[in-house]
Amino acid sequence: MSAARIRQTFERYTQCVSAGDVAGLVALYSEDACIEIPVGGPVHRGIDAIRTFYADNELAESLAISGTLCVAGDEAAVPLVACVRRDGRLYELDVIDVAHFREDGRFSRLRAFFDLEGARPL
Repeated sequence: MSAARIRQTFERYTQCVSAGDVAGLVALYSEDACIEIPVGGPVHRGIDAIRTFYADNELAESLAISGTLCVAGDEAAVPLVACVRRDGRLYELDVIDVAHFREDGRFSRLRAFFDLEGARPL
C-alpha cells in the first residue's frame, strides 16, 4: 500500500464527511471493517453497522487534513481539524485518525481520537 494511495483515501474521507455523503463514506470501508469514533466509544463492526453509525450521527460540517500523514506499512495516522456544531454554535476540533488499510485502499479499521471538551469556539 503506497502512502499516496492512503492519502487519497483519507482525502476522499474528508470530502465525504464535509459533504454529509454517507454512501461515499461507507464505500471507503471493507465489508468486515470496524470503526471506533471516538476512541473509548462503541466499536461498530461490519458494513451495515458502519452505515447505521454514519446515518444516525451528525457529521462534522467540515473535515480537513491539517498536517503530515504518517504511514507505517498498511497503517497510517493523520491529523485532522473538524468544524462541528454544538448547541447552535460552531467549534473547531483537533482529531487524530488512525487507520488500517486493505490492499485495495479501503479502511479495515478506523479509530478517531478527539475530545469535545477541547473544541474551540469559532
